[in-house]
Amino acid sequence: MLFAVCETCNAPFSPSIPPPRRPAVSRLEDSFLVLPPLQQHLLLHGTAAGGASGRGDAQALAHVHDKVQHAAALSELGRSTPEEACHLPLCADCAAFVCADLEERAREVGEQHRAIVTALHDERRRAAAETQLHSDLARENARVAKDEAAVERELAELLEQQEEVRAQLGALAADHAALDVEADDFWRRFNAAQLDASERADAQLHHSQLLAHCTRELRRLKGTSVLDDVFDIWFEGAFGTINGLRLGRLPGEPVDWSEVNAALGHAALLVDTLAAAHHLRFPKHTLHLMGSFTKIAHNDEPKTLLELHGSGTLQLGRIFSSTRFDRALSMFLQCVGALVAHARRSASPTLGDAPYRIDDDKIGTPDAMLSIRLQYNQDELWTRALKYMLTDLKWLLAWHTQVTAVATRRLGPAASDS
Repeated sequence: MLFAVCETCNAPFSPSIPPPRRPAVSRLEDSFLVLPPLQQHLLLHGTAAGGASGRGDAQALAHVHDKVQHAAALSELGRSTPEEACHLPLCADCAAFVCADLEERAREVGEQHRAIVTALHDERRRAAAETQLHSDLARENARVAKDEAAVERELAELLEQQEEVRAQLGALAADHAALDVEADDFWRRFNAAQLDASERADAQLHHSQLLAHCTRELRRLKGTSVLDDVFDIWFEGAFGTINGLRLGRLPGEPVDWSEVNAALGHAALLVDTLAAAHHLRFPKHTLHLMGSFTKIAHNDEPKTLLELHGSGTLQLGRIFSSTRFDRALSMFLQCVGALVAHARRSASPTLGDAPYRIDDDKIGTPDAMLSIRLQYNQDELWTRALKYMLTDLKWLLAWHTQVTAVATRRLGPAASDS
């Protein structure tokens, strides 16, 4: 039986080692161990003595061969790592310690190998990125160089254009100076023309306003009924009044004949004025205006003038059947009736008909006609008949105002154009 001494702990041990596991390093499988001559002799003779034909001898021979290979691997490991001071042979404990240490070192070497591989891959990727970057930079530099050349050409063109623009600016400056002179002259003439136009416009506006004012005044005056201002017809109790003069007499309120005659004179003047304004000629009678002593005549007897005024001796005349004043009142009422009939033919529907009806010497409503005559009449009824007559004259004034206003509106545009 073989014995050996461990090189590490110097302990004797039997070299009968179990078959080794598959080594981690492939290089150890291909190693060969050259045995000393003595071991070769023992191996060869031991094998021959046992007989090569028996199966037991073959297995023993294979076992010895494995031991020899394992010993050769350990010897190769000892020679390949002299710096770790691993000397052979080793005992089982030292071999286990050495194996554990080698495995730890192999693990560290594997980690370093993986780190180196990773770093190598990173370096390759970085090198590829740098190569790509250099390629991109080269293309960018080429493009920038091309753009720079184009910019230089454009700059040269711009410089040429700048010179042309400077020349044009010089010409424009000269033109601008000339235009300034022309503009100053133009504005002087323009301001003078504006001032003249403003003065003319002011004058035209003044004349237009004056014309408009005069036109409005003319229309107002044309539309104003002068007769309404001249003849103020109203009433005072049971009396009808014209310009404040009472027309009529009452027993309890006597009116002087001078006031009655004056009222009759104003009424006669109003009737004659309205007839003249509307070109109306009374067919039977003619008024002779004399104020408070107005007279009236029949057209068949133009020289026979009847007094349209009374006196204090009228009562005696009534006793002696004097009818001159009553005939004059009757003829005057017929003149008023003729004027009312003429007005009805042109009166507007909005104006309506005359308030009271006139029939010969009577006036009133169809149900109650009153005589205008004083003789054989009551003072109250005679005064009421005179009030009815003044009321119809008031209606004639309204009709005249309406007709005049319509004529003024029709002539208004023509008057404005003229």
